[in-house]
Amino acid sequence: MTIEALTLLHEKAEAERNRRGDERLTAEVDALTEQLQRAESDRRTLQQKVAELAALRDEIADLRGAVKELKAIRAGLQARLAARTSPGPLPVPRRRGDRQRMRTDVAAVRSLAAQAGRLDMEGRAEVALRLLRRSTEVLNPLETAEVLLLLRHRQHDELADNLIHVYGRDQGDQDVLHVALSLHEQGSFTDVGAILHAALE
Repeated sequence: MTIEALTLLHEKAEAERNRRGDERLTAEVDALTEQLQRAESDRRTLQQKVAELAALRDEIADLRGAVKELKAIRAGLQARLAARTSPGPLPVPRRRGDRQRMRTDVAAVRSLAAQAGRLDMEGRAEVALRLLRRSTEVLNPLETAEVLLLLRHRQHDELADNLIHVYGRDQGDQDVLHVALSLHEQGSFTDVGAILHAALE
């Protein structure tokens, strides 16, 4: 029996009781009243569970989206690393400024800067910074400097500032000096000072 039908039956029984004043009918009305109260309580509980389930589904959808995005970022970085390791440059230490290793992969740099900028514009600056931090594992210092310059050019200044701070703090002195030199050659003197300062912190 639906709660609407139970409510109608209760109302009819209560009206009949009031009209007849019958004790047996009073007991029936009381039983119907208790049954109706239980039904209404059950309905409220069910509505609450449905709302909780809907919220849980939304949370799961958000988490799946975040996992998908992180997998895409990871796949991009792995592909980038594979592309850098498969041809294999000649065995010259990078810290000496090897020209083969210091060439800029323009397409990869532009793609990375565009992706980070897009995340920043979508209000996901933390995700963008994580992407840039991971990219330092596969980018050489010249490429990192180009990413910084592109971020400045596209007015993602806060993201560029954060990358400078993280890179200067986490990378080795030689890499930091290579980035600083590249920035200096491009006339980005403020960023040169900022990355050297971050390296000293």
